[in-house]
Amino acid sequence: MVAVLCLAATASAQNKVKSAFGIDSDSRCAVGLRLGSGASVVGEYFYAKDVYIDARIGYDWGQGFGLTALHMWNPKDWNWTPKTGWWFVDAGAGAFVGVGHGHVNFGVAGSAKFGILFKKVPIRLAVDVTPRLGLVAYNGGISFYRTGLFNGGLTATYCF
Repeated sequence: MVAVLCLAATASAQNKVKSAFGIDSDSRCAVGLRLGSGASVVGEYFYAKDVYIDARIGYDWGQGFGLTALHMWNPKDWNWTPKTGWWFVDAGAGAFVGVGHGHVNFGVAGSAKFGILFKKVPIRLAVDVTPRLGLVAYNGGISFYRTGLFNGGLTATYCF
């Protein structure tokens, strides 16, 4: 019984994403790259029409390797260019953890994205700001992680 309910929920989520974004396949996952204040591999999992998880793992220039996980919402879509694709605004919050150069950093992260999902090819292209605020722990003590406040980038993901 539980398995049947899980399958029904999964099929429902696939149909919502398919109809919301005009994708012709059962697309609900996306994988891509983000370049900006670092380079990251991005994974997105759409589990509802307007809600998804955004996970990034990569290298931030001067800070080392890190992982950021965000719970994202899609509050607004526009059909400004009907032949090209759907424009969107996404926002969300989450957490980050990183290590490098003799320290560990961790804290909270937020994100705001503006982009387009192309109709003819299943690619999402977005510009985003992802400020992070937290703590840095190192041998000499603990301090505030301030360099993540100006974390912007360009993300390109392939939806499948």
